[in-house]
Amino acid sequence: MTATPTNAHHCRRAGGLSIALLSLVIFSSYAFVQPQHKYHRTQTSSLCMSYTTHQIHQATLANKDDIIDRPTAQQLVTNILCPPNEERSRTNAGVEAFGQDIHAKVITKDDPRNEYTYGEFPFDSFDLLVDLAAGYVDETMTQEETDGKRKKMIDVGSGSGRLALYAGLTRSDWDVTGIEIGHQLHSLAVGSLQRGISEDLFQPIDDNNTSGEESQISFYNGNILPGIDPYFQNTLCDNDTVQSILSEANLLFAYSTVFETDSLQSFNPELGAMVLSSKWSQTLASTCQNGVVAVTTDRILNPDHGWKLLDRMDVDNPSVWGSVGYISVLQK
Repeated sequence: MTATPTNAHHCRRAGGLSIALLSLVIFSSYAFVQPQHKYHRTQTSSLCMSYTTHQIHQATLANKDDIIDRPTAQQLVTNILCPPNEERSRTNAGVEAFGQDIHAKVITKDDPRNEYTYGEFPFDSFDLLVDLAAGYVDETMTQEETDGKRKKMIDVGSGSGRLALYAGLTRSDWDVTGIEIGHQLHSLAVGSLQRGISEDLFQPIDDNNTSGEESQISFYNGNILPGIDPYFQNTLCDNDTVQSILSEANLLFAYSTVFETDSLQSFNPELGAMVLSSKWSQTLASTCQNGVVAVTTDRILNPDHGWKLLDRMDVDNPSVWGSVGYISVLQK
């Protein structure tokens, strides 16, 4: 089976994981009232955002109780921030790693650049897997860890910020971070956030006006994997920031369906699953804290690096005729 970068269905998540980390934005409750992408606020809570180098990359929800229902959040993301008429732009951004080869040759399924391509995972399937994983997070966290602290979720390879944005809208007790290695995809996410502001969905404010108690959603452009990436140049500062963020995560989500498999054992017969390359399994194990729960799709994190498979679930994914989500916990 071959795949060209224009029809590749999946994302590579940041740092080395699929594509994308993009700007996102959290809203305080809005009701979908008109088909022309206009919304009215149902409450007076506001969204707080901080700026970095003239780009908004972080937002905070002023009232954590102001969370909209999931169907409405899906409408907001689909129709306002990541509209269907921009799908081609998102797909094109996902082939940035291929450079001129995109016009010169057919890309085979074993091309390592497939990890960088862009795909959109279904919201409902995301909910099923994250809800399942969140239950295990609650089991692994101690009382001291949960008292007065928000849990931290990372979308590894967040692409245009679609899932991170959705998670931020629907999960007020989580801080959500999207990490994306691709520069173009990250820029699209920032553009989506700016669109939200222009549509009066968000309100940027100075960092000094935030209490530090609200849920946050953030987006970073950097490399999760160690060393120099052959296709993207990210600053050491950006990559160090990514490593710091990973070290505090309670839950990881990676749309890993096209991630590279392990060169020594691509399939684990005992677990009945494809195995992610050690560059993912080992890097995440060495960076993340003990007890972090990870959701991966169609590939498991390698048990040889401390990842214990807890659960699995079949979910809808029209792009590949269905996916299997794997829930693993890191036991160092």
